[in-house]
Amino acid sequence: MTIKEFIARTDQHKIVPVFFHKELDTVIEVVDASYKGGVRTFEFVNRGDNAPETFQELMVQKHRWPDLEIGIGTIYDLKSARMYLDMGASFVVSPCLIEEVASHCSQHQFAYIPGVATIKEAHTALSLGCEMVKIFPANVIGSAFAKALSSVLPTIAVMPTGGIEPSIEGLKEWFDVNVNCVGMGSQLFDKNKISNKDYPGLSNDILNAVENAKSLN
Repeated sequence: MTIKEFIARTDQHKIVPVFFHKELDTVIEVVDASYKGGVRTFEFVNRGDNAPETFQELMVQKHRWPDLEIGIGTIYDLKSARMYLDMGASFVVSPCLIEEVASHCSQHQFAYIPGVATIKEAHTALSLGCEMVKIFPANVIGSAFAKALSSVLPTIAVMPTGGIEPSIEGLKEWFDVNVNCVGMGSQLFDKNKISNKDYPGLSNDILNAVENAKSLN
């Protein structure tokens, strides 16, 4: 998946769930609930010793979600990025800019979205071929930074991630400053619903968030 394809897809679908769980069955159920809730781009977090095995099984199960793009997040080195790309990851996300990953993905036409917190980091990312950046952590940095970023680097696409509420008010703050999409983790996934295996309820929550985001487009 190229970065232009990623940007076009997230322009359309607006919310990118960011999720990790140590139990494979839970990950599969949450991906399924997200898909049923209208999500078409999903970021699995590279966390824990069994993350590669879990991701590999997601790729085996992917036929259940034929138009879902599943990528990998929390990547800090090129070795890990290559491993997940070889397994079928559609895109790569990092909490910060990893230059060797940016260069590799740019050279081989893979979508790579690095985290940034300053204009300089965003400019460096752009110079390395990153056409989209992740503002992270979004709730700490704030939407005013997104507005400033789009004014001085108008060609770069923006995906804030971290601490964004799925309500109309929480999403409006960001879409009002013309971000392309938002990454959402714990605010999107009700832990009680997951622990109680209330996946239809979780899917409904996600559907409401997706509809809220699309209404602000």
